[in-house]
Amino acid sequence: MFQLKALLYYATIAIVLNASPSGSEDPGRFVCRLQDPPNQCGEFCLTALMPLIDHISKHQEQWKTCNLDNNLTKAKLEEIQGRQTDIRKQIESQETSLTKAWKKIIAEDIGNRINGVESKQLKMEGQLSGIQEALTSIQNDLRRLRISQRFKLIGSRYLYIENNVKANWTTALSACKQMGGSLASILNKDDFDAIVSQLNESESYKIGINDQAAKYDFISVSSGKKAPFLKWKPGEPRYNHEDQRCVTIHNGGMWVDGCTAEHKFICEADDNTL
Repeated sequence: MFQLKALLYYATIAIVLNASPSGSEDPGRFVCRLQDPPNQCGEFCLTALMPLIDHISKHQEQWKTCNLDNNLTKAKLEEIQGRQTDIRKQIESQETSLTKAWKKIIAEDIGNRINGVESKQLKMEGQLSGIQEALTSIQNDLRRLRISQRFKLIGSRYLYIENNVKANWTTALSACKQMGGSLASILNKDDFDAIVSQLNESESYKIGINDQAAKYDFISVSSGKKAPFLKWKPGEPRYNHEDQRCVTIHNGGMWVDGCTAEHKFICEADDNTL
């Protein structure tokens, strides 16, 4: 509206200037004597301004059209932006779904692989257990074979009586261990009598009983516990010197003798259930 008023103002001034003669020219030449100035001037001005008014009106229509087009374009742009937002949300949703699906697939695949590995491991452990059992059985068989070649059943236990080699208590214990046993202890009177029947009465035989830890506290070396049976010779145990802390069998009875003294010895098998 301001632009239209300004144009009308400037157009009126231009017409007035063009209609008014300059002072240097002849006044009578340009004087227009009007019989009805208001109506004639109004018509003249209207005729002179009509093209300008039409031009302005035309441009106003164009401006309206431009504004309408701008509004339509803005609406279209907002619509496109809305669609883009929806598409972006759909893409994000799809990405989330795909990520979850992919994680699930990976988890299931890893789970299946782990289950497969665990299954194989269990199978291998079962096979290994079978192999270990077989090896243990073979070792037991070999040990029994070795023991049966050296040890024989005397009383209720498998024993080995060494009648050829003499040794001190420590060496005798080591020799028994190499054979798969230990120096013998005596369980009861029946076993003692059965053993004595196999011995040379004139020889002394070291057995696995001693009181090296505490005097008069006789311990079985094979069990680490108190000796289950003792049958002393008259006057025993008798200590004539400090080394007398190891028990031997001689002529049907037991006595304490020097641990460093060398005598024959009796071994018992580790496994007495042959």
